[in-house]
Amino acid sequence: MHYLEPSVFLTIFLSAALVILLGTAYVSIYTLVKIRWLRPQMMPLGYLFWVFQAISMYVLGAAVKSEPFTQKVLFGAMVGYLIIPHVIYFLVQRTHEACET
Repeated sequence: MHYLEPSVFLTIFLSAALVILLGTAYVSIYTLVKIRWLRPQMMPLGYLFWVFQAISMYVLGAAVKSEPFTQKVLFGAMVGYLIIPHVIYFLVQRTHEACET
């Protein structure tokens, strides 16, 4: 087990908080664009939030001195966080189409 220096606490705390906040911003913008409360031109801003979230996750992984396997899991989580809203929207849209016909 790696012991962390107290000096990296702020980095860990801020990067973990940014992962949560930026992820929420990404999913919020994606959802608002899909329900047409925002213009589709706002979607690149959502993806920009995801990029910053991925960077924050990388900083968090580096700050806690994660092992290579854990780094791969974190990368997979970020890819999943990018793709899963698209999959969920696709499934919801198909379900509505099937129930309306």
